[in-house]
Amino acid sequence: MQVKCIETMEAFVALKDNWEAVFAADPHAQHFLSHGWLRRFLARKKRWFILALKEKDPGAPFVAFFPLRLQTRQDKDGLFFDEIVMAGNYAADYTGFLCLPEYERYAVAGFCKVLRQQVWKEIKLDYFNGPPERREAMIRALEGPRVMFRRRTPLNEQKIDATICPQIHLPESWDAYLERHMSSQTRQKLRRFLRKVEGGDEFRITHADAETIDRDLTILFDFWRTRWSPVKGAERTEELIRSTRQMLMDCFEEGDLDVPVLWHGERPLAALANIVDAGKKAIRFYITGRDETWTTPSPGLILHGYCIRRAIADGFRLYDFLRGNEPYKYMFGVEEHRISCVEFKTRDGKNLGGKLNPDSIDFVYRQALDFNRRGKRVDAERAFRQVVEAAPDHLGAEFGLANLQVLRGNLAEAEEAFRALLPRTPDPRPVLMRLADVCLARSAYPRAIEALRDVLRLEPYKGEALYKLGVASLVLGEREAARQAWSQLVEHGAPTGTRTDYVEKARRALNRLPVARRPNRGILINPPPAPPAGIDVQAFLMMTRRKTGAAFLN
Repeated sequence: MQVKCIETMEAFVALKDNWEAVFAADPHAQHFLSHGWLRRFLARKKRWFILALKEKDPGAPFVAFFPLRLQTRQDKDGLFFDEIVMAGNYAADYTGFLCLPEYERYAVAGFCKVLRQQVWKEIKLDYFNGPPERREAMIRALEGPRVMFRRRTPLNEQKIDATICPQIHLPESWDAYLERHMSSQTRQKLRRFLRKVEGGDEFRITHADAETIDRDLTILFDFWRTRWSPVKGAERTEELIRSTRQMLMDCFEEGDLDVPVLWHGERPLAALANIVDAGKKAIRFYITGRDETWTTPSPGLILHGYCIRRAIADGFRLYDFLRGNEPYKYMFGVEEHRISCVEFKTRDGKNLGGKLNPDSIDFVYRQALDFNRRGKRVDAERAFRQVVEAAPDHLGAEFGLANLQVLRGNLAEAEEAFRALLPRTPDPRPVLMRLADVCLARSAYPRAIEALRDVLRLEPYKGEALYKLGVASLVLGEREAARQAWSQLVEHGAPTGTRTDYVEKARRALNRLPVARRPNRGILINPPPAPPAGIDVQAFLMMTRRKTGAAFLN
């Protein structure tokens, strides 16, 4: 057996027929592992991957699939670490892997062998669905001298256990369901309510279609917002609504969503969002919203009862309330289905191997750049160093560290770092410009001029380089060289898409620059004195402004 890693959407889409064959054969498969749901969900995610098991024969189909995602977070000390989570986390009520039943033992062994070779600090098998044997086999395969595990039970604000999933195994008829699953009092109440809804014009139930889906989801989420915003907070509530609405719209576009709405006249009373898992003959209740001011008849009882009756009539075999043991679910005569959350952690609290996962290097580098932009230099340096430790030839991170040396005033170290980068970088212009800036700050004007001229050999009309060449030349008393650089910049102008302020600065500098005259035609204006050692060019020119008439860096 061998395990392949699927990492592109094109490769995943190409697996559709193979995937659906395994899905149909796995008795523990469910909608959140379907090809259609994952295709739409993963299209909006980054750094996902799917472990796929097959026989070694090149033409053999895959027999098991394990969809996962890589995440990178910071620990309490600000260091980045990697964790592997289930692909559907934060949207899927159930996760897990798909497998042909006869290959389950090989799937667990193959998938866990690959995971042990990955770089991570944590693996979270949250809301893992399937037989307990799968979970226990994975625990045995992943635990070891470097890895420990713990089981956990997530509880929400109301102390609801998210690993308990109430379900109804539907009988062959509605009457059989009422007799076997409901108390006599609830049964009589439901029959009376349904007759009231369906026997007159006062109440009605509609189902969302292409024209009404936006309206009906808005009704649902407006009710849900009213109920949960005081508990979860406004910002968190809106975040959940945005992500949940997008996921439900994906289901609707796949033809897998039913949204019944109960109305009293033109007043909506409640709405449900049920995922139709046709392949497994299951209706999976995902979310509801109801008018909290309406008491009787009970909108929740009516809509769930109506949907259960409809599911039985349409040949479905399961009505699944998904995660959470909320008390109201038990009035429908449910059985408890258990899922699990297991967390694996390295014993030393670090990534296996002590470095970043190779697939996290770019992510951490972009975080370092963001830290730097926001002035969080300690965080930026820490992130840059983690990148360099994992990828010693990462030029961007080395460049970032050199820039941080400049900001700290470690100019000699910065100059050395920029010079070390030059022979290795494909485009030396940014490094040369920073090198020139450091040399200017160190009053090393000849070295600054050398770097700027190297830039101009590669990009003859770069405005920043021409302007700073003029400044450095003027400080050295090379007035004509300064005039030539600034004149070239003014005459040529700024290239499209580049900064134009250097052109204007050069124009002002030329206007302030005195014209040197021959001794017999007037007084020769002496060049400004060389700046004292240790004073940067901007400070020097500011100090000598009255003498030269040219504070050109302002």
